[in-house]
Amino acid sequence: MDADTPVDRPPRAPQQERGQRRVAQILDAAAEVFVEHGVGGATMQLIAERAGASVGSLYHFFPNKLAVLESLGVQMADRVRRLNEEAMPLSLVHLEPNALFERVLRAQMVFIEENTAFDAVHRAVQQHCPTIHESLNQALVGHVSQFLALRYPRMPEHQRLAAAMASVATVHAIIDLAALLPTAMREPVIREAHAMLVARYSEADARYGVGATGGGSGA
Repeated sequence: MDADTPVDRPPRAPQQERGQRRVAQILDAAAEVFVEHGVGGATMQLIAERAGASVGSLYHFFPNKLAVLESLGVQMADRVRRLNEEAMPLSLVHLEPNALFERVLRAQMVFIEENTAFDAVHRAVQQHCPTIHESLNQALVGHVSQFLALRYPRMPEHQRLAAAMASVATVHAIIDLAALLPTAMREPVIREAHAMLVARYSEADARYGVGATGGGSGA
């Protein structure tokens, strides 16, 4: 079977705990293979060997390697979405910008340091599974837009959307850059991003006030 052919059936969702563990092992192994060989160099055989499974059992769950990548992309998107919601919960709309973006950027950095395959998988998903990437981006922008609607109820809606889109794109670009840098350079880059975001949202606080009880100044 050609591993690069279009997916002709969805991956099989395991019903039993044993099958779920096997799929988790396969996805972990696939992430390592994609990091080492790229999507083009990865094969179902390499993924099976890394997972300690037979190729037949791999095909039982996934029709080809792109289906494996899609499942990895969905898993990654779910983790990033939950990370964003936990770092920027709606209950903290009143938090002053310095502390807010310390939470957001620190959570992102801890995530990529603990998930060393993230950058390679993220780039592969962007290239080969654009609908998953776009769905994640829409979810993140939607959450940030909701956060800003509560924080700045007097800010025009189109401006809140623009701010949400720019904020999500900025944080992702900085984290993507940091993931490629030597460890010693990551902190200075994150500090610069932190300073830029704090300056922008401090300005918005001063202009629009903070809509939730707990902080902020009036316009």
